[in-house]
Amino acid sequence: MLRKILNLLILGTIVLALPSFQDERRSMDYSDSLQDAGVTLTDLRDGQRQGLMLGNGDLYGIVWEKEGGLYMRITKNDIWDARMDLSKDGGMPKVDIKSGTISGPTGGPASYGNTFPQPRCGAALRLSPLPASGGYTAHLDIERASVTIAANSPASSIRILNDRNVVLIKGPRAVSLEEIKAETLPAAEIGRTGDISWLRMKIPGDIDVKGMDYALAVASKGDLTAVSLVTSFDIQSGDVLERAISLARATIGEKEGTLVARHESGWKQFWSRSGIELGDKVLQRWWYRMLYFAGTVTKPGTSPVNLMPPLATDVTPWHSDYHHNYNSWQAFWPLPATNHTELADPWISYLNDMIPRFRFLAKETYDCEGIFCPISSFLREPDPALSKSINKRQMSMNPWGLTIGSTAMNVQNAWQMHLCSPDPVYLRNKIYPIIREAALFYASFMEKCSRDAWGKVRLGPSYSPEHGEVGIYNCPFDIAYVRYTFDALLQASSELHLDPDLTAKCKKFSALLPDYPTALDESGQTVVVDWEGCKYNEVPVHNITVPAAPVFPCDQVTWFSPEAEKDLFRRTIAVTRHNFNNSNVIFNIAKARLSMPEAFTESKKWFLSRELPNGLFEWQGHQHGTYMAEMTGIAGLIDEFLLQSVGNKIRLFPCWPAGEDARFSGLRAQGGFLVSAEFKAGRVVSATIESTAGRELTLLSPWKTIYVNGKEAPTVADRLITLQTKKGEVLRFREAQ
Repeated sequence: MLRKILNLLILGTIVLALPSFQDERRSMDYSDSLQDAGVTLTDLRDGQRQGLMLGNGDLYGIVWEKEGGLYMRITKNDIWDARMDLSKDGGMPKVDIKSGTISGPTGGPASYGNTFPQPRCGAALRLSPLPASGGYTAHLDIERASVTIAANSPASSIRILNDRNVVLIKGPRAVSLEEIKAETLPAAEIGRTGDISWLRMKIPGDIDVKGMDYALAVASKGDLTAVSLVTSFDIQSGDVLERAISLARATIGEKEGTLVARHESGWKQFWSRSGIELGDKVLQRWWYRMLYFAGTVTKPGTSPVNLMPPLATDVTPWHSDYHHNYNSWQAFWPLPATNHTELADPWISYLNDMIPRFRFLAKETYDCEGIFCPISSFLREPDPALSKSINKRQMSMNPWGLTIGSTAMNVQNAWQMHLCSPDPVYLRNKIYPIIREAALFYASFMEKCSRDAWGKVRLGPSYSPEHGEVGIYNCPFDIAYVRYTFDALLQASSELHLDPDLTAKCKKFSALLPDYPTALDESGQTVVVDWEGCKYNEVPVHNITVPAAPVFPCDQVTWFSPEAEKDLFRRTIAVTRHNFNNSNVIFNIAKARLSMPEAFTESKKWFLSRELPNGLFEWQGHQHGTYMAEMTGIAGLIDEFLLQSVGNKIRLFPCWPAGEDARFSGLRAQGGFLVSAEFKAGRVVSATIESTAGRELTLLSPWKTIYVNGKEAPTVADRLITLQTKKGEVLRFREAQ
């Protein structure tokens, strides 16, 4: 009976239409690496810098010291004050593609100045008091996802259980609930039902969206406490408070050892998917900590993590929204390569749900078919056809929301998942609709564009993110990302045998995309610039490193591109500067893609300067501060030093320093390949690749002569080896002995 109750209440038991994510990591033990990545502190007084992170991907929070005691704030990604008040907004920006004119308001609309919409912290927990003179040690064990506080009194331990939305606390004192108050929200209801204390919150709705309820319940037995959290989106019917009480009571009724064993088993499975062991222990710790962070805030079948969850503070920048450019992109792009493709599902599902709204924006702003993604969106935005608010409840911002290429960043999140973990069902149901609608928009947009003297499209008007004036043409970011989208559509439609007419359009317009704009630098050499007619150094400092974007993030210029093109972008990268807000990861990956050694040294130097005591990172103060989901990109950066997979071609240790040993297992490459390899004494010594999809494998051989499963394999020009694989086949590569 107990198990039946839990199966009804626990979100993690819902069966989802996801790819078949198997435990595919090779048998290597990385326990020492995981233990080394733990965090031990003797001071927890600064929640922003010292708060220790716990979570199961849906429910998460941080632990720190406040007012002399242990304090914890917990939340879920679906807890939002989703209201909007657009009553003072004017019209929306309009772009006339044929005439190149942009009209309507500039800046953010009046509604953006309101406190809401924004995610909300669920509640706070008051835990054990701490010694007045300090004298305690706090340890975060990321392998087991637990925090232990050792002081003069008996040690306290805290977990957010992996298999249910419950905080499990073992400690000498009672746990009390505390409301997170806001002037714009009604007070929470706090009470008791028998021996269970609880808090229930009702967040109001507006004329377009229903409000939401959530409840927390606290049940104790001896020195063990269970705190449950249930939202109205977790259940199809019934009362959230009743469900929260049932879940807390059922959990405390189980044996502590059983709860902990099941929790640790879930995290053991998580860590079994992939692993690294590096001579550089700093980067090794970062990789595990960032992957742990991703595992605490994202989970398939739940709402996606927002820009900056309200953990240590309720003052979160930019409404802590979903930024449809670098910010949200970087939170999810690295996950497939780490062999955690399932963690990208919340974002891909959200994008699918938003297709009607993105279609509306494309039509209203550009009079185009397909979808166009805004700079900013929020959870639970309704179909515009059902919206009664001004502008159908759509916020649109000039100039930040008028970058043509930004829509394709969302395409890339979805397409990268399929490239690394091909699944035709998930492709058809979740990924292809996003690609198709974006490709349709770009084709519709280009049909209206003027042509240059060579018959190529002048791609615009647009905005280079985020610099210069709006209304520019032929931005490298746009050109490369439009081509990326067309390429994705061509491959996806071929796999699914869909949309022959759209396929023909994409081929046509891909051939009409212009060359990247260039100018002469101070030494008289050609470099890529931000837009057509842009002068060299007209943008002296970049937010997004637009001139390098065709290399990364757009994946159009690769190691296998012509040498002249690679030289052009090496020169461009050498003279490009950025402000360290949004390009710390993407710019160094662009360097790594061209095997520029400074990618490793410069990124390590900068991130060392931004590392916090709690093992996380702070970009630039609070506006680019702690607990931002884009931190996950650091794991992606480290992956790129070890393994690159672009255009279905694999490179091993392409930007790893010769003086550092390294090994990894279970990293995913495009084509559905699981790759394990070792680098020792300045050279690759072994590689094993498993085919999970039976596709063609192309590998840049690290040796002049390469053996595959004991037999010499033929290579083509530039030491490329191409093999047709079978699903489940394991290929072991070595150098000739």
